[in-house]
Amino acid sequence: MAGQVHHVAVNSTNFEQTVRFFEEVFRMEVSRATGEAPARKLWFRQGIQVNEIPVGNPVSGLYDHIGIQVPDKAETWKKASAFGCAAVPGKPNWFTTPDGIVIELMA
Repeated sequence: MAGQVHHVAVNSTNFEQTVRFFEEVFRMEVSRATGEAPARKLWFRQGIQVNEIPVGNPVSGLYDHIGIQVPDKAETWKKASAFGCAAVPGKPNWFTTPDGIVIELMA
């Protein structure tokens, strides 16, 4: 099995509006939600994760990470390491590519 996109996580300073946008424009369905303002997270069944961040947060950009489903995390990490990818401290199965793309490996 080739790797496939499992989910894409985006950051939002207007959590309710962003959630409503995906619900109303794309008819996405919520699969789960966690946390309380100002640090809520919500996942849609269709592969979008919304992370609430407060205005002025030093996080740059709206993109957070891409979750990619793979058949073998260890083998995938071995291949990624050969490209110079670096582990994300404190987050097992996460790494950054040499140009900064953050990837979470899903099984």
